[in-house]
Order: sequence, then C-alpha cells, then structure tokens
Amino acid sequence: DMVFVNVSDGVGVGVVIGGEVLRGRHNVAGEFGHLPLSVDGPRCACGAVGCWEAYVSNLATVSRYVGLTLVPGQPVPPEVARLSVEEVVARARRGDARATTALLSTAHYLGLGLASIVNALDPERIYVGGEISAAWDLIEPTVRAALAQRALVAAAADVKIVIVAAQEHPRLRGASALV
Repeated sequence: DMVFVNVSDGVGVGVVIGGEVLRGRHNVAGEFGHLPLSVDGPRCACGAVGCWEAYVSNLATVSRYVGLTLVPGQPVPPEVARLSVEEVVARARRGDARATTALLSTAHYLGLGLASIVNALDPERIYVGGEISAAWDLIEPTVRAALAQRALVAAAADVKIVIVAAQEHPRLRGASALV
C-alpha cells in the first residue's frame, strides 16, 4: 500500500491499495488536494475554500514568499509569475529568511495534508514529488512535526516518506503505466 503525492501547480495524489490503483466510481479517488485544511482558508482554483492545494501548491508557496494572496480567476500578479519554487528554494539556501519562512509554512501544511492521507489510508509509504521536494532537507522536520501533530496513531506518523526527484518524471511514468 502506497501513496504518491505530487506538489506542483496543484496537488495530485495517486493511491495503490492491495497492489491496485484506487480509481473510485467516478475516477476521482485520491483527490486529497481538495480536502479542506480550513473552512476559513484561501480560495482554491477549484472554487472551494481552504483546500490543501491552496496551501501547498507552487503558486501558494511563491505567493506566500512575495506576500500576496492569490484570487482564483484573477490574473497572477507579475511578481508571483516571474518567480518559481526553485528560486524560492535557492534563496532559502542562500539565507533569505523570507524564503525560509515561506518554505516552512508550506512544509507545515504539507505535513497536515499528509496526516489526512495517513489517517484515511494508513499506507506503508508515501512518495513525494514535485518542485518542493528539492527542499526536502530543509523542510522534512517541519513536515514530520505537522504530520505527527495530526496523526491519529503515533506509529502511523512514522510512515516512510520517499522523495522522488523531478528528473525521474514520476507523472509521466504513472500516466504511461495506466495506458
């Protein structure tokens, strides 16, 4: 039993239980990115409020760094559009406190969302991919602390988390496997 979480423009989650890909009746199983972390949270691109995706997507991280709140349906402000998560990570590595704060905030929300997955599915391992994974050495303690804070069973918070490097093209491999 495993879960793959891709944090990028959104949050994609693939679930394998008993060796089978979990698809659901309408092929929307695993849409953990649209579970609410807070009913008072930021508006998500899906139209709902407080979705996990609205807290951890690349746009959320960059917006947090820049200090702007995005409004779905409105153009992305130029100061957000010209930055990438990779640049925020690079700035954090150079000691930029604002970049570090933005990444650690994303890490906290990432851990809270992972706790929802752990509480719902209790997987043996979770694979994490996407641009934020390049900062894993910086964010892992914060992710783990938030996961432990919300896991229903302490042992479940010790789930093995494996980082998948972007150059391994996990989304393309997953798509080709389904074909």
